[in-house]
Amino acid sequence: MNTLVTRIRASLKKNACLARAAAALQKSGNLTRIGTALVFSAVTAGAVACGGLPLRLLVLVVACIGLLEFLAMHTGPARPGLKVAGVVLCAAIVLSQGIDPLVTLAATVLAAPAAGLVVLYGRFRGRDSLSVTDYAPLFFGTVYIPLALQLGLYLAPAEQFLVILGAVASDTGGYYAGTLFGRHKLCPRISPLKSWEGFVGGLVLCTAVCLLMGAAAGHLQWRFPHLPLWAWALMGAVLHLAAVAGDLFESAVKRGLGRKDSGSLLPGHGGMLDRLDSFLFVLPAYMLIRIVTRLAQGS
Repeated sequence: MNTLVTRIRASLKKNACLARAAAALQKSGNLTRIGTALVFSAVTAGAVACGGLPLRLLVLVVACIGLLEFLAMHTGPARPGLKVAGVVLCAAIVLSQGIDPLVTLAATVLAAPAAGLVVLYGRFRGRDSLSVTDYAPLFFGTVYIPLALQLGLYLAPAEQFLVILGAVASDTGGYYAGTLFGRHKLCPRISPLKSWEGFVGGLVLCTAVCLLMGAAAGHLQWRFPHLPLWAWALMGAVLHLAAVAGDLFESAVKRGLGRKDSGSLLPGHGGMLDRLDSFLFVLPAYMLIRIVTRLAQGS
């Protein structure tokens, strides 16, 4: 693969843009990133296509891993009581979808007292030197990750694909447009590598995905009201803004904690949370668009 890319790069020396693209692709880190993304996308697409229990289990596993990474970033890896509380709350939130919304609400609210019980147990055993405020990430992380991901289980398969493809398109377009054309920094104090050129690339690709989904909406199992194509384009812009905000938010969290990645589970990407960051904002944004659109159309 590297030999082929090298030959392509040599033949395109006169075109600086394409040469940079070949050089970026030739990096082993980029090839690893692409391979990991393809595997992760295939697993996700299969679970969404199957629906039901496979999708619910995937959401549960992803939510648990993401929450554990979030907790480890804030309190360190050696907090078994906190991990157990996080996994139990994740399971209650995700598995309660479609059963009783009150269970979801209770599990989310219980994150705070659950963290308090872990603190009290550690104090009682004389093994815990952290303060109560060090366990606040359990409550925030529970709302930020499993509760946000659980929203996707209420969507039709076509809507689930729309949200996933929108987040992926925003990330992919932003990454490669920024790599090839990036000159003007978007927010250097939070994420030095992000550029306005990447922002535009992600906007174009995310909007294109939404337009294609909107054009095919009549042939899909859809629960969204009928919209003109300009509204689908506007939706793409909103979802892209949410994706960028989610990415920048996690970058700010990691920068504040002195971390480069949330973990090392996914080669070329970092941790699970590094792969989910934009999606955790895109999904609630789509749900809000869905609610506002239904209210506006009186349905």
